[in-house]
Amino acid sequence: MSLLAVVLPLAGVLAACSSESESGPNPYLDLVGTSRYLSSNRILTTPGDTLTTRLYAEAADSLNSPLRRLRITVTYEPSKNPIIYPANLFNYDPGSARNDPEFVYLDSMLTTRRAQQALAFQFTFGARTTTGREVWKFEAEDQQQRVASRSYRLTLRNADSALVYHRYSVRLQAPGTAASRSFLALLPGLTLPGFTMRNNPAAQQLVDVVYLPTAAGAPSLSTPADTRLKLPATWTRRATQLRLLSDTASFAATTTSQGFEDVFSRAQAPVTSTGALRRNQVVAFRTADQKYGLILVQEIKTTPTPTLNLQVRIAK
Repeated sequence: MSLLAVVLPLAGVLAACSSESESGPNPYLDLVGTSRYLSSNRILTTPGDTLTTRLYAEAADSLNSPLRRLRITVTYEPSKNPIIYPANLFNYDPGSARNDPEFVYLDSMLTTRRAQQALAFQFTFGARTTTGREVWKFEAEDQQQRVASRSYRLTLRNADSALVYHRYSVRLQAPGTAASRSFLALLPGLTLPGFTMRNNPAAQQLVDVVYLPTAAGAPSLSTPADTRLKLPATWTRRATQLRLLSDTASFAATTTSQGFEDVFSRAQAPVTSTGALRRNQVVAFRTADQKYGLILVQEIKTTPTPTLNLQVRIAK
């Protein structure tokens, strides 16, 4: 998920993919298309699928107008949050669901001379878990504010959309550094990387839990209020509450909004960190939006990268 600057011979290596403006040619921007990298429209079959995109950008005139900015945005159509459908689906009007505003995934000003000539950027992200579309847009801008852009659309049809609660699976990787932490928004089921959090209140306002290992390295989940995260004072912190359960049967047995609330009410006192998690452990939660739900630790992988596989159920 890091920005990788690359310097290549700029004369005649690649043809520009953007039309020229009156002030000169736009920068070059393209998405690498392989079996590993996503570069075009796709219909998804797995909610929350993990996908990787790699882009390459190059200044048309690296001496007089090098690259200065890389921007990645995503628009969820309709909302990234699950929809509460009426009991009679024939009464549902699809046009009543509003699209979310454009969400800034990355907005980076390029400062080093090398990065301004040409750059490659690779990032891995979790697709939406709710039925709908997401349109990803990539922009490279030079010093004269000339822009090259590319985009693709992902479409997901979730067979569980009509349930009164939202359920999904999600994978969170252990962070190598504070900058590589995994952040999770529980209602939409979106995972977000650390670089999206920086100076981005809209992203910070989505975060309910963070993967933060214990001092001994065991997997653990924290709320934004956990002081061990050492978040900046300007960080927007959602008031998530976590409560540990002593049994695992509650997860499979609970399927209603009232049921999630009841399980939360009878669980242990709220904590800002779960402490070391174990397989099949269940954690009850309440988000800042008063949404109740349960997290099941399905699997804990230790190699090649420590990873938590979670199942989540949350009332719509």
